Amino acid sequence: MWQIRQIEAFAAVVKEGGLTRAAEKLHISQPAVSKLVSSLERSCGFKLFHRNGNRLTMTAEGDLLFAEVQQMMVSTEEIRNKAEEIREKRFGSLHVAAFPALSAHALPTIVSDFIRMHPGVRPLVTSRSSSYLIDWVTAQRSDLGVALLAQERPGLAFTRILEVEGVCVLPPNHRLKRARVIRPSDIDREPFISLSTNDRSRFLVEEFFRGREHLRNIVAEMQMSQGACQMVTDGTGVSIVEPFSAMSFAPGSFLIKRIEPKVYFDVWLMYPTHRPMSKIAAAFARFLHAELERRLTEFRVGFQSFPMDLDQT
Repeated sequence: MWQIRQIEAFAAVVKEGGLTRAAEKLHISQPAVSKLVSSLERSCGFKLFHRNGNRLTMTAEGDLLFAEVQQMMVSTEEIRNKAEEIREKRFGSLHVAAFPALSAHALPTIVSDFIRMHPGVRPLVTSRSSSYLIDWVTAQRSDLGVALLAQERPGLAFTRILEVEGVCVLPPNHRLKRARVIRPSDIDREPFISLSTNDRSRFLVEEFFRGREHLRNIVAEMQMSQGACQMVTDGTGVSIVEPFSAMSFAPGSFLIKRIEPKVYFDVWLMYPTHRPMSKIAAAFARFLHAELERRLTEFRVGFQSFPMDLDQT
């Protein structure tokens, strides 16, 4: 039977890169860590590491198991955090999860402003891909989730709060720097940084190139739109992204152009329905909505806003 200490030892060896640092992390001896990992291997029935002297290299089976362990460790940490909140009576806690482009730039500032308005609140901000956010919020790991896609799930409510125009990002000295809008023919055979097929936003962008797919020159695929923006900054090519990724970079990092035909990205607010939404979560949802509207207006990108219908029963 597995023991949590075995799992912790395995995770520590992977994260710390070896037995010695794992032992320091866990405050136990190196032989103790080795013994825990070996006992876990016996319980699993397969090797987790290839051993070459003092060097450990994870096996394919170990890699698969570690992916599951990571999710389990996150859940364990959530339980610890919740127990601490209950113990310290931090009833004003607020957990918000959002897609990376939002959680890395705009959301921290919005949260800071909200804290100043509500000093008793202690927010926790989590960054997750939009597809993972659906599972995350359904499992009640967050009070609120903000994602670029929505999916029907039992126990999950969602409402579209914004529809935003995609933008084309180009290196600062690009030949199209004087163009007012970018059309598909403008970037035929241009080195293009695409989102990966795992990101549903890619299919929205592909609509922009409908009928000209054979003229598209994809030089790289990125899982996150912020990664695509970084490659544009490095001069690798051009890309089409939702505006939140473009807004997260310093002004002048790249050119930002509107596109024609337009590509629209929906922004969804989601929350679990198995428990009532707290007043503080509802207040933050309304504040977030207003702040995103304001920032998009300042950024001068087209958008449409939708009223929120929050169930607080």
